[in-house]
Amino acid sequence: MRELNLSHNMMSSLKGFGYLPNLKILRLKANKIETLFCKPNPEDKNFRRGLFGMPGLELLDVSYNQIYYLHGLQYSPLKELKMLFASNNEIVKIEHLEKLRQLRELDLRKNKIRQIDNNSFPTHNNILCLRLDDNGLRSLANIEKLDKVQTLFFSGNRIQDIQEMERLVELPHLLELSIMSNPVARKPNYRMVVIKRLPQLVIFDGREISMEERKRIEGAGGMMDPKQAPPLVHF
Repeated sequence: MRELNLSHNMMSSLKGFGYLPNLKILRLKANKIETLFCKPNPEDKNFRRGLFGMPGLELLDVSYNQIYYLHGLQYSPLKELKMLFASNNEIVKIEHLEKLRQLRELDLRKNKIRQIDNNSFPTHNNILCLRLDDNGLRSLANIEKLDKVQTLFFSGNRIQDIQEMERLVELPHLLELSIMSNPVARKPNYRMVVIKRLPQLVIFDGREISMEERKRIEGAGGMMDPKQAPPLVHF
């Protein structure tokens, strides 16, 4: 079995899953799951349950559940996981991503994450797309650890200070950015300031940056030609 979809059921845990070494895609959207951790049965230590029994998993969708913490990921052998969708939960902290070395896309929209901690992202990571819309973020501190990221979505948070955009200068591969519906988006010349500080951007707040707009901001030839930018990876 390579793909399993059990979305829109009444599942409350992962302990019912046995050993599924060939499973690549698991969709558990809209259940009642509270934790990703599955405690091993002391009477059957060799029987791998839950995420422990899915070493080849590449996509995990647990959005629209009741998860508070990402506890359990640090014990799971998910070395091949590329996409983790966990939006619309109650998650309060980004953590336990150390073993997800192949992770490319992380979706944590509509949770209760108030800040990005120093240890939220491992030093060596391959994340290309991060979605943190509609949380309670006031700062982009520690975002610089995502040194390979190409796409960032922060819409609907509480970011107010235009100086927070300076943190994004540390992300040389950033091509798409969305900060709509934050207080900072109401600042005078907000769009102009961001495009000027991040000349490699191709798409900003859902709108492609045209060459005419670049010329208005910097003058003809004053900014990076988007044709010279690396290709944006779409998932």
